[in-house]
Amino acid sequence: MTKVRPRSLLQVVLIGFVLVLMPLGGMIWHDSQALSHLSQLTSDELERAVRDTRRATLLTTQAVDLERTLRRYAVLGDDRILGSYQQQLANYRELLATHQQSIPDVAAYTDLESSLAWLDSLQDLGKAKGEAASPKFDQFNHLNQQLEVITRSQVDAHVVRMRATIADLQTEIWLASGFVAVLSLLLVLLFTYLIIHPVRQIESRILSLGAGVEPDKRPVEGPAELVVLGERIGWLHDKLKELEQQKYQFLRHVSHELKTPLAVLREGADLLSEQLVGPLNSDQQEICQMLEENSRRLQTLIERLLDFNRLSQQEVFSFTAVPLGPLLSELSAEYRLALESKQISVHLPPEPISLQAEPYRLRLILDNLFSNAVSYGAKGGQIWIRAGVDAHGSWLEVANEGPSIPLAERERIFEPFEQGSIVRQGLLKGSGMGLSIARESAMSLGGELKLIEDEQADVCFRLTLK
Repeated sequence: MTKVRPRSLLQVVLIGFVLVLMPLGGMIWHDSQALSHLSQLTSDELERAVRDTRRATLLTTQAVDLERTLRRYAVLGDDRILGSYQQQLANYRELLATHQQSIPDVAAYTDLESSLAWLDSLQDLGKAKGEAASPKFDQFNHLNQQLEVITRSQVDAHVVRMRATIADLQTEIWLASGFVAVLSLLLVLLFTYLIIHPVRQIESRILSLGAGVEPDKRPVEGPAELVVLGERIGWLHDKLKELEQQKYQFLRHVSHELKTPLAVLREGADLLSEQLVGPLNSDQQEICQMLEENSRRLQTLIERLLDFNRLSQQEVFSFTAVPLGPLLSELSAEYRLALESKQISVHLPPEPISLQAEPYRLRLILDNLFSNAVSYGAKGGQIWIRAGVDAHGSWLEVANEGPSIPLAERERIFEPFEQGSIVRQGLLKGSGMGLSIARESAMSLGGELKLIEDEQADVCFRLTLK
């Protein structure tokens, strides 16, 4: 099944913004509608409450006016007062009918209708005089007061229901806002993943490229621009790998081509030094000595180039127990003249010890560290070689007295062809490959070589093997 992915990074960003803004826009519309409904509901309920309350009060007032008008008519017998009474009675009936539509299902309406029928029968002057002091007027007024109380209670009930509706609407708004917030957050996380995930894939491949590890060959999952960028990283890795192979091939060819003429030069210098072609004076012997020393230096440089090239190829090897004693004896004999000329004393481990390593690589590490200690060690100083095994693995230290390495140079000295600011002691200038080869060898053994602080020595290199 083909995976669906956005065509471009711009498309991802635009779709993300649109999809995130859509729920927010919907929430704004919903909230505006809810607030509009709430406003209308509040306005209607308040207006209704005011109308009902005023109407109930007006009914009570008109009931009192009906009683007064009828009593004046009974006393004065004026037909104009009777007309006013009839008009008031009609207005009361109309107002009561309107109130009954707004406040229905009230038991007082039945009694009020009976009272109105009684009041309607009092339009005769004689009957009006006979009923002027009737207790039915008090009953009529009491019914109106009771209707007013009922109206106020129902208005209060409407207010309570309105508050409940407002609370429900507020809860609905909060729920909708929470849902939109969660949905927007999920959309933000989704589109963040759609952008960050391929970026992380590309970052991982760049780190693999820097570490010299084969990057992931699978296509980057993301927008087209990032997919193309992932393909470019793969292409760059292939090109770098090709250049690396060309570099190793160049080193092999150059080293091989240099060794043949160097062998001829060394052989010729040896024949001259042995005076097989005739006696030499002191100046000629000095020149022959210079030829021998520089040819040895050139041979050392070529051998280190070959060692560096061999280590860079990451050849497969096996670990064995390598005794340190024979290696240290060979080194002491090899550097005996240099140690004697600088009057340096060497302290070896007191007990025999073996390290789990590959012999050739361990010999390279010891040779380069010991050579470094002899070359940069102080005249009349000391060199300590320590070794041991602990719970974390085996370790080896080569320490010497002499000028300390500045902090700014403690990592740079491990780079190929890099040398520190400290002047090398001796006739031959270093190549800047020794410590680089030593660290490469340590890494190929699965270990670590670093410069550490030591209370006894000025410079101390520590090799840790797992």
